[in-house]
Amino acid sequence: MSRRFALASALVVLCSHVFSAGSADAAGMTVYCPMSEDDCGAVLKAFKDDTGIEAQFVRIGAGEILARIRAEKANPQAGLWLAGAADNFIQAAGEGLLAAHKAVGIDKVDPRYTDKEARWTPISLSPIVFAYSQQVLDEIGAKPPTSWKAFADPAFKDSVALAHPASSGTAYVALASTVQLLGEEPAFTLMKEIDKNVVQYTRSGIAPSRMVANNEIALAMAYTQDIEAALAQGYPVGYSFPEEGTGFEVNAAAAIANAPEEQAKGASAFLDWVLTEKGQAAIGATFRGPIVPGYKNPDARIDLSNVKMIDYDFTWAGENRARLLERYENDVRHKADAK
Repeated sequence: MSRRFALASALVVLCSHVFSAGSADAAGMTVYCPMSEDDCGAVLKAFKDDTGIEAQFVRIGAGEILARIRAEKANPQAGLWLAGAADNFIQAAGEGLLAAHKAVGIDKVDPRYTDKEARWTPISLSPIVFAYSQQVLDEIGAKPPTSWKAFADPAFKDSVALAHPASSGTAYVALASTVQLLGEEPAFTLMKEIDKNVVQYTRSGIAPSRMVANNEIALAMAYTQDIEAALAQGYPVGYSFPEEGTGFEVNAAAAIANAPEEQAKGASAFLDWVLTEKGQAAIGATFRGPIVPGYKNPDARIDLSNVKMIDYDFTWAGENRARLLERYENDVRHKADAK
């Protein structure tokens, strides 16, 4: 079956560009952000509108952000890491790459979702969801997935796109979820079976769901906000949740250690702001679930109230991230294969 990958390729190119929220100047803050360019820009614009603080952002995958901050440790080029699964931040904190800051309002957040040493700040919750193209499913004679194991069904040969967990927070949460749900050996056996159906690995976690929206492939894994965004744009994306239960992302933000003084001040101000009512509204407008109870996006189409969540241990996921990624590289697919 012929498939077009122009959209995914365009997203990869886009990730290397720099965008700004307002007209950033020399005193502005530079932000590394793995959300979509629209979401990064919208949140930072809301921050500027409320505080007057300018910011510019570089849009790259969460795994790539960690690698960049690590490479720039001696000379940080950004002040804030905005968004990404907490496991990435736990690993970064363990390497001394993040600056501790106890955000104003953190006491309103469930302690299960916080870092006791305040090296990162939780900003939202996002479950993993399966995305599918009904058009492609009809073409190949397959049904929508209702289990993690469905992705290994031979019916989906060359009809699955996934992000690589080394560069994508979305993909790593999916990997860690299956390990916690099934056990490590069964999970990696499943991943190797799924690999037989994968036609493309991407560096961006958003790209596979965009390929589904464009009817390029049948199946992908995504965060619910990515599917909400596609639905809001008019794409007929189907979605389902695994009957075994799904994992979720505790989305976080953090100040980068040893950043220049003005950058550090901007980062601290953002961490204080993001847990305010206006900050949570700005995050909620991206269709991510609030970390502070009380906000609900009235435009959301996916009802999360009945979604079966696993008892996802994001601390374990962060502490074991390097090990699981090394095994994924050795046993399943090298990150160099991601496009």
